[in-house]
Amino acid sequence: MTQPKSNSFSIDNQRLHFTDVGQGPVLFFVHGFLADNTMWQPQIAQLSENYRCISVDLWSHGQSDSMPTGTTSLITIAEHCLSLLDYLNVHQCCVIGNGTGSAIAAEMVLAKPAQISKLVMANSFIGFEPQVNCAKYQAWVDQISEQKQCHEQLANTIADMFFVNSQTSTAKSAFISKLIHLSPTQIEQLALFSPLAFYKRDTLELVEQFSLPCLIMIGEQNQLRTMLEAYLMQDCITGSRLLQIANSGHFSNIEQAEKVNQTLESFLR
Repeated sequence: MTQPKSNSFSIDNQRLHFTDVGQGPVLFFVHGFLADNTMWQPQIAQLSENYRCISVDLWSHGQSDSMPTGTTSLITIAEHCLSLLDYLNVHQCCVIGNGTGSAIAAEMVLAKPAQISKLVMANSFIGFEPQVNCAKYQAWVDQISEQKQCHEQLANTIADMFFVNSQTSTAKSAFISKLIHLSPTQIEQLALFSPLAFYKRDTLELVEQFSLPCLIMIGEQNQLRTMLEAYLMQDCITGSRLLQIANSGHFSNIEQAEKVNQTLESFLR
């Protein structure tokens, strides 16, 4: 695989980092809260042989700057992603999201349906976040913010919610290390981003507007999202397909990369 080219796109003097590799039909990858665009490496390594793969670091994640002034919701972030695609002269693409990235992907479809040809939403729920989840996730953020660091015990607790497959211990260890080494500035920025992810709007009420092929995937052992939520999304989105990924959790694209890659290639064809 050709090494992804690292770039940045400025919005109100804030840099939005992304990588761009491969040629062909465009795939636009959007990660979720606490991840970054490196989570898509198993997919980009294979798919970039036949597709142009663009993978973004969301604001306050990875190598991107903090959110620009006026960023008030995932709708705003979807608009930023669409502006990036316009900057790159991408007139049509498939958007692939995981977690919060899927909610952003859905907002992109609602904003510019003609620009998005296909949609993949993995390990996500685009309805209202259940209050019990909001309280749990906010408690994590509050604890990290108060202590100005993510201690190892909490980092392990969070990682155990994201990963279930013991064969991905290297990826899990890297995820834990990133959490432990968050700087006070990064923590402050993530704390500002988190409400946008936790208290997102209910787009299930709007998916009747979807008229594109849609694939929903969920790790069968996902501890952050439920199978019921996935079934509800499938029921609301006409013609959508649901696939359960065995022996995987929230990062099923890492834990079962080969299965996910095969599924994506089939869906994209």
